[in-house]
Amino acid sequence: MTKSFEPPFVRSDAGVLAGAIVCAPSPSIDQLAPRTSEPSPIADRALDQHRVLVRALRDYGVQLTVLEPSTGTPTEALVADCAILLPQGAIVARPSSVERRAEVAAVERALTELGIPIAGRIAAPGLLDGADVALAGDRVFVGVPRAGGLGARSNALGRSQLAAFAAAANLRVVELALAPDVPRLRSVFNVVAADTVVAAPDLVDLVPVRDLQIVEVPRGEEFAAGLVALGDRRVIANLRFRESIGLLRAAKLDVVAIDLWEFGKAGVGPSQLVLATKRG
Repeated sequence: MTKSFEPPFVRSDAGVLAGAIVCAPSPSIDQLAPRTSEPSPIADRALDQHRVLVRALRDYGVQLTVLEPSTGTPTEALVADCAILLPQGAIVARPSSVERRAEVAAVERALTELGIPIAGRIAAPGLLDGADVALAGDRVFVGVPRAGGLGARSNALGRSQLAAFAAAANLRVVELALAPDVPRLRSVFNVVAADTVVAAPDLVDLVPVRDLQIVEVPRGEEFAAGLVALGDRRVIANLRFRESIGLLRAAKLDVVAIDLWEFGKAGVGPSQLVLATKRG
């Protein structure tokens, strides 16, 4: 692994993506629970599609650390759940699923080998998934399920710990309420420019971001918002969401559309498969 990045590491999810960690899916990815009316993911196809994602990232100059699956968990490729990069370093997340703790440990080892300081850890009994967090300017957006939702995924203690780490970088936490069946904030909301977000308006409360331009994805393609920014107004999106891709391009976004169909069956998008380690 190359140790080449210095702080600040990530100030905004829309900064030029210079470094990232990804993890190839394990064969057990076919055990990921599919979304309603979707079939289960097919492991071999998911691995092929992940290789295409890796190639696309490298083609755009991203310095990648590619982890091989080591825990055998279905969620192993979802590395963005395992940590949050702030300007001063990494905050190690604490997902609610106990079996994911080994995934977090693998990502933490990779961060350490890259020379990225661990600026904090979400400590028990705090819970927080990294993909429930998005950065924009001086704000750290955190998804909070509405009553009756997936509340066990994160808790108030985990969010308050994140707020303390964010305050050390002069950032403030802004909570965004999520519809009950949304798996993660960044499944339906992502920052794509200093002044722009892409979001599914029926699934996330957008009142706290009304000062930003909001590019809305249509009903039926809500998870098209689960994209990852390569830089200001340039994104990687799942090819399956064709109507949304047209809308994104009409909004003057440069869209790199690749086939991530197998991940999309489980509601997983590019934003969950890529953990940014450095953004310009």
